[in-house]
Amino acid sequence: LDTLLATWGLSLILQQLYRSVFGAREVGVTLPDWLMGSISLTDMIEIPVNGLFVLFLTAIVTAALWFIVYRSAFGRQLRAVVLNRPMAGAVGINTALVDRLTFGLGCGIAGIAGCAFTMIGSTGPTAGQLYIVDTFLVVVFGGAGTIIGTIASAFSIAQAQSIMEFFMSGSTAKVLTLLAVVIILMIRPKGLFSIKVRH
Repeated sequence: LDTLLATWGLSLILQQLYRSVFGAREVGVTLPDWLMGSISLTDMIEIPVNGLFVLFLTAIVTAALWFIVYRSAFGRQLRAVVLNRPMAGAVGINTALVDRLTFGLGCGIAGIAGCAFTMIGSTGPTAGQLYIVDTFLVVVFGGAGTIIGTIASAFSIAQAQSIMEFFMSGSTAKVLTLLAVVIILMIRPKGLFSIKVRH
């Protein structure tokens, strides 16, 4: 949790630095023609094509990340370093290199997410700030370091907020979602899906 909070603080500092240097101008993003429009399921339900594309892209990136983390040599080294850094270094894993590669992988995924976000959200000076709390809720609630926990918590938080927003205001739904997450974290401090470590 302390790493996540430090990352959040650093992101706010970098955002303000960027605004001070380049200005806080909103940049319009023009979608290609094949991402425009929507698919009609019924007379009342239409699904935007760009939303489907983002959903498809998310599934591909998640599957690729799962393969890297759980089915590759780098993934084994990554999990070893996360679980026990001194022991991983003792058996010959270059922990500094793993850290650099992991940081690069995370930056790449964040870049893909940023590009995908421009298709469905605002690109103004406050872009992303409305979702940053939800992002940290997803990671902490699901259990830091588990892909299945991230997927399960993202789905459950999104569905809970959507259902509650149908019956009440958006801010009330967010508060109730946060309250539910805090109560669950009091019962399971390591999240819904914690990593099992042998001592």
